[in-house]
Amino acid sequence: MTTPQGRKGLPVFVGGAVVALGVLLLALWFGGGTPTPSIQGLPSPGVVTSWGLPLVRLVHDICAIVTVGVLALSVISGDSRVAAAAGRWAVLWAFTAAVTAVLTLSDFLGLPVGEALESGVLATFLFDIPQGQAFLIVTVLALSVAVVAVLPLGRWGRVPLLLAAIVGVLPPAYAGHSASAADHNLAVSSLMLHIAAVTVWVGGLVAVVAFGRRLPELPTVVRRFSVLALCCYVAVGVSGAVNAWVRVGDLSLIFTSRYGLLVLGKIVLLGVLGWFGWRHRRATIDALETSRAPFLRLAMGEIVVMLATVGLAVGLSRTAPPLSDITLSTVNTLLGYALEPLNAANLVLQVRPDPILLLGLVGLGVAYLVGVGRVGRVWPLWRTVVWFAGLVVLGYAGAGGLAAYGPAVFSVHAVQYGLLGALAPALLVFGAPLTLYQEVNPAGGERINGSLARLLSQPLVALGLYVVPLLVLYLTPLFDLAQSSLAVRLVLQVVVVFGGSVFFAVAVGEDPIPRPITAVVRTRLLAGGLVANALVSFVLLVGAVRGEGWYAWLELPWAPDRAGDQQLGAMLALGVPALTIIVLMVLLLSKWRTARQRVPATKD
Repeated sequence: MTTPQGRKGLPVFVGGAVVALGVLLLALWFGGGTPTPSIQGLPSPGVVTSWGLPLVRLVHDICAIVTVGVLALSVISGDSRVAAAAGRWAVLWAFTAAVTAVLTLSDFLGLPVGEALESGVLATFLFDIPQGQAFLIVTVLALSVAVVAVLPLGRWGRVPLLLAAIVGVLPPAYAGHSASAADHNLAVSSLMLHIAAVTVWVGGLVAVVAFGRRLPELPTVVRRFSVLALCCYVAVGVSGAVNAWVRVGDLSLIFTSRYGLLVLGKIVLLGVLGWFGWRHRRATIDALETSRAPFLRLAMGEIVVMLATVGLAVGLSRTAPPLSDITLSTVNTLLGYALEPLNAANLVLQVRPDPILLLGLVGLGVAYLVGVGRVGRVWPLWRTVVWFAGLVVLGYAGAGGLAAYGPAVFSVHAVQYGLLGALAPALLVFGAPLTLYQEVNPAGGERINGSLARLLSQPLVALGLYVVPLLVLYLTPLFDLAQSSLAVRLVLQVVVVFGGSVFFAVAVGEDPIPRPITAVVRTRLLAGGLVANALVSFVLLVGAVRGEGWYAWLELPWAPDRAGDQQLGAMLALGVPALTIIVLMVLLLSKWRTARQRVPATKD
C-alpha cells in the first residue's frame, strides 16, 4: 500500500518541477537573465554556463529544500525512518552545490567551464572569493548532513542536524544582490530569514506529502506542522517585504522596473499560498481524522505553486535590481549602513532593525502570552512584566543604538554584550518560562528532565557556557571577525544569550531543573561568573587594543581614542554583568536566610 501512495504523488512532484522550470525560464527572459550573444573580443562563459548555472541552481535549491523538509518532518514526527531519506537528498544537494561552484567560477571569470578549471584559480575562488566560499561551505555542510543523517539519532539528536541543514542554505545570501545593497546588513539579514523560512515551509510540506502520508499519526503531525507553517509564512512575508524595499528603495520602481514586477509576481504567489493555508485550517486538517484525500489533494496543488515560486525566486536572483543613486561611503560599505557621529541622542534613537531578531522576539512574546492565557490559575503579573522587560532589553541591545554603534565603538560593544549576556537573560529567567510551559503542557516535564537538560543543569557546564564565549571573544582573533562580519556577529550573540540564559537559570533556580542545587552552590556559581567577568576586564585594561585593524579600516572621523575607549569598555564590560550578578546574589542570600528562619518556626 505504501508503494502506490508514493507513486501517486510522483506525477505531482514532477509536474511541480516542470512548472518551476517554466517559471524560471520565463523569469529569466522577462528579467534579462537569459544568455546574450557574446561580443567578439570580450570574454564569455559560454552557453553551458549561461544556461546551466540557473538550471543547476534550481535543482540545488530543490534538493536543499527537500533535505531540510525531511529532517523537519523527522523531528516533528519523531520517526527515525524518515530521516534516512534526508541523507540521500543531501548527497544530491552537495553534488549540485559543487557543480554550482564550478559554474559560478566560469561565470565569474567569463571563461567556459573547461578553461576556467584549467586556469588554476579554483582554489583561490573557493577559499578567498565570497561566491566560492559560499558554495564550498554549502558543499561541506550538505555532505556532513548526508553522513550524520544515517546515524541512529533520537528526535532531539536530529535537531542540531536540522539546524545545520538550515544554516547550509544561507551562505549564498552573501553572494547575491543583497550583499551589494545600500543597507546590505539589513538586506542580507532579511534574505537569510526569508530563505530559511521558505526552506522549512516548502520542504516541510513536500516531506509531509511524500513521507508523512505513511505515518499512522498523520493528523497530529499535520497539526504540528501547520503551526510551524504559519510562523514561516509570516516570516517569509515580513522578510521578503524588507528585502525588496532595501533592494528597490523606491516604491514606484516596484511597478516600473522588471525587477519590481517580478517581486510583485512573488507577492501574488505568496497570497495564493496564504489561501491554501487558510483552506487547510478551515477544512482539510480537521477532515484528516476521517479521510486523508482532501488534505493530500490540496497539499499537492500547493506544492506546485510553491515550486513555481522557487523557480521565480531563482530567476529573480539572476535579475539586476534597479540602479540606485546612493553613493556608498567607506563606512557604509564596511558596516553595511551609514553611521552618524556618536552621541547620547543617537545612541538612544538610532535603530538597526534586524528581521531575524525582531520576529524571534515577537514569537517569544506571543508564545508567552498564549501560555499565560491557557494557565488555569492566575499567573503572577510580575513574572509577565519581567519577561517582557527582558525582551525589551534584548530588542534594544540587538536592534537599537547599541547594535548600530557596537561594531564601530568598543565601549558601546561592551555595554551591548553586557545586556545580551547578563541583564536580559537574568530578566527572562525570572519570567519562569519553563514553569509556564509545564503548567500548559504537563507532559512536557519529561523533556525538561531529559538527558540534555541534565547536562546543561550541571553547575560547571552552565558556568562554562557563560564564561567560554567571553574568553574566546576577547582573548582570540574572533573579536575582529565578529566586529566585521554580520553572520559571525549574529551567531556569537545567539551563543552569548543562550549561555547567559542557561547560566542564570541554573544559578537563580526560578524554573525547575533536573538536579537539586543548594543555595551555596548557586552563590558560588554566581561568584564564578563574576570572577570571569573581572578577568576579562583586567585583560582588556592592560592588553593591546582589540580590533585595531578593523577600526583603522573604518576611518571614522569622529571615532574616540581607541586605547581610552577600550579602557572605558573594560570597566563597562565588568560593570553591567557585575551589577546584575551582585543583585542576584543579594536576592539569593535573602531568600536563603528567609528559608532558614522559617525552619525553627515550623518545628515549634
